[in-house]
Amino acid sequence: MTKKVDEKCEKCGDRTMWVCLVGNLFLCVFKATIGIISGSLAVIADALHSGADVLVSVVTIIAVRIARKPADKTHPYGHGKTEFVGGVIVGVILLVGASCIIASSIGHLLRRSHLPIPHFIALSAAAISIVVNELMFRWTICAARHVNSAALEAEAHDNRSDSLSSMPVFFGVLGAQFGFRSLDPLAALFVGILVCKIGFELLSKNLHGLMDMPLSSQQLERIRELVVAVQGVESIDCLRTRGLGRHYMADLQIFVNPKATVEKSDAIAATVRNTLRQEIKHLEDITIVCKADRAGNGDRKP
Repeated sequence: MTKKVDEKCEKCGDRTMWVCLVGNLFLCVFKATIGIISGSLAVIADALHSGADVLVSVVTIIAVRIARKPADKTHPYGHGKTEFVGGVIVGVILLVGASCIIASSIGHLLRRSHLPIPHFIALSAAAISIVVNELMFRWTICAARHVNSAALEAEAHDNRSDSLSSMPVFFGVLGAQFGFRSLDPLAALFVGILVCKIGFELLSKNLHGLMDMPLSSQQLERIRELVVAVQGVESIDCLRTRGLGRHYMADLQIFVNPKATVEKSDAIAATVRNTLRQEIKHLEDITIVCKADRAGNGDRKP
């Protein structure tokens, strides 16, 4: 029996996407309102970041729904990689938003004599943003890891970036209250740089996923140990894995006794397949080819 994702976790993941959408929409409107009232450039920049988060939430919901579609004639391996596409889109959105924030911050720093002192009410926007985004991050990353969702993980890190970026906003506004006017746009600049960094990281990870990134070396070693432990398997000739969104597929060639019948070889392959599905989480599509071990090649049993 395959180690499938718990139905409760799937439902939690669905709820998480909608909670993030509502939460980000609230933060965007709240911070934009406070930023305009208080005159804080950093809070307005943070509001733009939350606006990008709303788009991120929409992209995540669409990507996850498409990824769940079953395989068909035009997509025989399913639609799982849509989640990686969603992650790439999230990365691009963050980079575009970061570029706008950085450009605006530099422009205001060059006009330091005209910098306003933001009202202290801006501190409340930053503080609430830190708490709400951190709570959304913890909930989303938990759901993402349980269901192995690249799109949800991208959204989780986006929430964490918003939480971290609100910290310099808080201290920038606080410093401006004591006459350090440049701290407010400097905080906005820091927000832009941080968002840019996270955007590049998401792009890199999800582009690797689109290019058939395999399981980790530790997981591959575990697969080898499980396979050679199966009675009838002489050694492993070839092992390849690749990600298909929330699950992985494996191509495996094993050596068996050259005197083994076709029925015996099929039984060995079935045992290997069932063992891997039970022990390796998210490994579902497994292709096994049995070969006669005549030359003593492959990964021998100890």
